[in-house]
Amino acid sequence: MKKITLIAIVFTAASLVSCKKDYTCTCTTTGVATPTVTKIVGVKKSAAKVNCVSTTRTNTTAGANSTPEVQTCTLSN
Repeated sequence: MKKITLIAIVFTAASLVSCKKDYTCTCTTTGVATPTVTKIVGVKKSAAKVNCVSTTRTNTTAGANSTPEVQTCTLSN
């Protein structure tokens, strides 16, 4: 009985430990040769995904001939 209780305690403790890691968000932007690299330190993967997002925007200062600027981001460990 003591072994079952001990195993249950160990399993419960292991399941409560969060898996926080360091991630790298690498973003490439159209028209820019060098990618932007951002380190995201000590977070869960879900939080890292929220902070590493691909975007599309239009440069309004270029006038009517503006093209959309696309930023593609990838998340890695």
